[in-house]
Amino acid sequence: MHVGYDLFERVMPVVGGAGMYRSLAALPHVVADSVFLDGIFVCTGIVATGLLEGRSLRGHVLPNLRSVYLPTLRASVLTSSALMPLQFLSFRFLPVQLRVLSVNAVDLVWTAVVSFVSHGGGGGASDD
Repeated sequence: MHVGYDLFERVMPVVGGAGMYRSLAALPHVVADSVFLDGIFVCTGIVATGLLEGRSLRGHVLPNLRSVYLPTLRASVLTSSALMPLQFLSFRFLPVQLRVLSVNAVDLVWTAVVSFVSHGGGGGASDD
């Protein structure tokens, strides 16, 4: 997250701007976080969880990734959309150093939803 947020800040700085520019610059940060980083986090979360549960990469983790990635990503996008106002406030008013902490607090809800869906609670495949 630190690398992504630093990159967002270099591409379109929020910190150096004033007033309306800061608000307009914060919007692409929130959208980029939801569109680009969520897909990466969903994929790595499913793979890491499977491996940490002791599952084999080829026998379980990759087939599970194929079956639950899209439903989990869909749930992620919906949850991220609901949480965007909080993320906007974080990107707009907090310095870069505090954004990860703030977004991680918001992401507790996101992680719970993504975990629920990726483990079969929201229509995704489950392998107990």
